[in-house]
Amino acid sequence: MRELPSRIPQYKVSVWETVAVVLGAIATLGVGLTGLAMKFLSNAATPQRAEAISSNIMSYKLPGDSQGLLGVNIAGAKVALVASEGDEPDIQLLMARVPVDQESGQRRIDRILDSIALGADEEELKIESVRAENRNLCGQMTGVTVREGLLKYPDSPEKATVIYRAGVVLGNSRYVVNLLANDENIDAARKKAIGVFNSLQCRR
Repeated sequence: MRELPSRIPQYKVSVWETVAVVLGAIATLGVGLTGLAMKFLSNAATPQRAEAISSNIMSYKLPGDSQGLLGVNIAGAKVALVASEGDEPDIQLLMARVPVDQESGQRRIDRILDSIALGADEEELKIESVRAENRNLCGQMTGVTVREGLLKYPDSPEKATVIYRAGVVLGNSRYVVNLLANDENIDAARKKAIGVFNSLQCRR
């Protein structure tokens, strides 16, 4: 049975901040949170749960082994956070699938999910360029926001970083992806990001 890492990796939105964001999304659905928050906190960060939910949202291929960090399945919304192995993973992938049958609630959830960004604290992540690209996600062309820069974790060498953010609507579901890849040089980081992004296939 796999265990959680002894130290939670450092994200621009940490695992527990992501939990708070997701709880906020749940609240927009009108789901009562009395007694739910504690149960959620105890179950959401189970690696097996995170990986099971992530595989239900999308299939993906990360270089080497992966670790599940967060998995949520409530009120029709599924959110999962997975990463490559290690305390400072070079691949971080956040994915979500949200039903679009209620437009007003959907817009609120979209704003919350779209605000999630992966990486380090702002003082550790220096964005040097932002651009828009068109890429294929789950068989559909969509706009992708690409940010590139430098990431510096405490007591670790600086690394080149590429962050993809994209979303697509298929049938009655909206899929949202936030992907971070880093490496010693920008070309290697780009190659990792493209490889993982191209491997994504939505589950319907």
